[in-house]
Amino acid sequence: MKYKLTRNIGLKLLSVLTACLIWLVVMDSNDPEKQQVYRNIPVTIKNQDTITNANKTYTVVDGTDKVSVYVTARRSVRSRLSTASFTVRADLENYNEAIGSVPLEVTCSDPSVAQEDMRIQPASMKIELEDKVEQTFGIAATVSGNTAKGFEVGKTTVLTGDTIKIAGPESLIDIIGKVTVPVDVTYMSEDSIQQLPVRIEDKNGAELTNSQWSNLELKNMDGVVLKDNLAEVGIEVWRIYGEIELQAELTGAPADGYEVTDVSISPSTVNLTASASAIEKIGTTLKLTDTLDISGASENKEFTVDLSNTLSQYDEVRLEADVSSAVVVTVTIDEVGSKTIEFPVSELTLRNAPSGKRLIFSPTDQLAINIRSTDELLDGIGVEDIRAEIDLEKCQSNGSYTLPVTVTLPEGCELGAEVTIVVNVEDEEREAEGELQTEE
Repeated sequence: MKYKLTRNIGLKLLSVLTACLIWLVVMDSNDPEKQQVYRNIPVTIKNQDTITNANKTYTVVDGTDKVSVYVTARRSVRSRLSTASFTVRADLENYNEAIGSVPLEVTCSDPSVAQEDMRIQPASMKIELEDKVEQTFGIAATVSGNTAKGFEVGKTTVLTGDTIKIAGPESLIDIIGKVTVPVDVTYMSEDSIQQLPVRIEDKNGAELTNSQWSNLELKNMDGVVLKDNLAEVGIEVWRIYGEIELQAELTGAPADGYEVTDVSISPSTVNLTASASAIEKIGTTLKLTDTLDISGASENKEFTVDLSNTLSQYDEVRLEADVSSAVVVTVTIDEVGSKTIEFPVSELTLRNAPSGKRLIFSPTDQLAINIRSTDELLDGIGVEDIRAEIDLEKCQSNGSYTLPVTVTLPEGCELGAEVTIVVNVEDEEREAEGELQTEE
């Protein structure tokens, strides 16, 4: 038996060595060892207090807070790896002030990968040290979105305070231009208090990057750090109250022999946005506070009034958004024993109207017809008692014409002044918006 095992021992050993060599070749071809790169691996920074305790701050430069790791391993090992398999650390205790960098260390969660199998690029993280400074900035809420129909944002208040302290690198603090808290009020119809992220813009209006944010500390005026850079904001939502009637109060008296016969306001009503307590004080009527002096007047007077002056006496009330604050108050002043009737232009009788022509009247809506009579007759007279007509015989060609208006009044009444109207004649290119009664 011993003879059989030892016979041709050399040949047998050679066979074993050949088989092992063949196995190694096969294994190497099926599971080759190669290098693979894993990119954008974030650097974990340790011992930051080494710098911050010295009232300094640092900024990573050249994007060296993300690195690539090159791994040499067999395919079976590489197939198990990903960027999450690696941890790259920068220990600020090892900061080299002379070259402004911190060496990096890498570890792999897979024990099959040895330290000598990994290489980091870049091998160090570059940082710049700066003095840490603190500065106070104003902060305001900025509103976006549309509230529910019938509501508007009344006011917003940053409950954290209207100023905050920001600490960080001096070069970064110097470029801060605006600090706000964006508030989305879409579909809101009631008051709320929310914790919202602070937004910081540089002096060019660009929002700070995540890298810049990481070097800042935000505090309220008591020095308390804002958790997750959130500020508390109170949002008050007010209802829109419609058809608030406007009233005007006149001062002074017209000239002797004249009297006020009418006061009109355009628009006569407005919509107000207000808190419930504010609208309760106003009610359904808003009295204008502007002085409307008609002392010695012997003709109509027109006043343009800014509603802002009136509303300034109330808290928590304003005009509905995107509405002009200007209103016009027209005071009609007639001689005693006379009255002015606003006669609709649409009620004019047109004689000898040109065919195929478009007529544009000025004034467009109403003619002021002054009538003299006894107080008893004047009190009872109205538009329905008046007949007015114009003769368009001279208006057959395109142009502008000033025509007298023939006015027929009830018995016992007479015109206080001649009435005229401007008629513009054009070729009829489109259907007229309205039609007037005509007689041939």
